[in-house]
Amino acid sequence: QPDLDRPREPLESFPLESIQMVGSLTQGGESFGLVKAGPNLYRVRKGNYMGQNFGEITGIDEVQISLKELIQEGSGEWIERSSSLQLQEAKK
Repeated sequence: QPDLDRPREPLESFPLESIQMVGSLTQGGESFGLVKAGPNLYRVRKGNYMGQNFGEITGIDEVQISLKELIQEGSGEWIERSSSLQLQEAKK
């Protein structure tokens, strides 16, 4: 079950399908993902949330951001689902 008392992060107002991974970088041994949502660019790290299904970032590498989402079934039970954002190839 998600923590509904936790302050929402800006990327949680966007559907996951509308967020694009555009790059990654490493600073001080920590990996960050660069994602575009709407007109803005965001830097995300492991533990940040994005998407509308309580998606918590579990890993970032050069080609994808891995997430763990919580989905509420019709019965009211919460199930965990793995998902990922793939790096978008630059349009030439």
